Amino acid sequence: KARDEGLIRHISFSFHDAPENLVRLVDEGIFETVLCQYNLLDRSNEAGIAHAAARGLGVVIMGPVGGGRLGAPSEELQKLMPGRQSSAEVALRFVMSNPNVHCALSGMGTLEMVEENAAVASNASPLSEAEQDRIHRSLDENRRLAELYCTGCNYCMPCPFEVNIPLNFSLMNLHRVYGLTEHAQGQYAAIGTNPWMKGLPASACTECGVCETKCPQKIPIRKQLKETHRELSRP
Repeated sequence: KARDEGLIRHISFSFHDAPENLVRLVDEGIFETVLCQYNLLDRSNEAGIAHAAARGLGVVIMGPVGGGRLGAPSEELQKLMPGRQSSAEVALRFVMSNPNVHCALSGMGTLEMVEENAAVASNASPLSEAEQDRIHRSLDENRRLAELYCTGCNYCMPCPFEVNIPLNFSLMNLHRVYGLTEHAQGQYAAIGTNPWMKGLPASACTECGVCETKCPQKIPIRKQLKETHRELSRP
């Protein structure tokens, strides 16, 4: 109605749902652009993004640097694109080299970040097919390694002592699999104090073992919580 009245010219939607629903919304045929999350750590919307672009929608990406997570120094991420200057550059280049992405929105807190992002965005040459193949193989292997630690199914929850087990293991994967140790340690320190991070850190585990009786992957959760605290707690 607002478009018919000339108040707006375009109708778009912002997406935060299950990937299959992205395709359903695109197929409604009433939207012209979509804003959704996509980055090196979260490729769940990749197929939906391709579908949206094929249907003629503009695709705008939020969180291309993973909400800042991918801006932290990481040798593992820089191995994906040898010769790149930083983890943030790797993350942005990955998103912007996807031919189905038309725009990426990256939060910036310093002039240096603005200059780096502008320089990366000014590089119009996409990644080569060989580079993209290598990156996708590496990311698939990283995902496999992360799932050995925790698949994020949440069957272990709720913990009777309020330990947020999936969150703790997610941060451990950032450290162990992606080399984002500095970020993971900072986030671990905030569990229990940051209102956006529900539950308690791994240090609150009493080793009651209830979680392990519910885990379909038979993960030794108590042992891995101890390891998580040991690796992520700052001196």
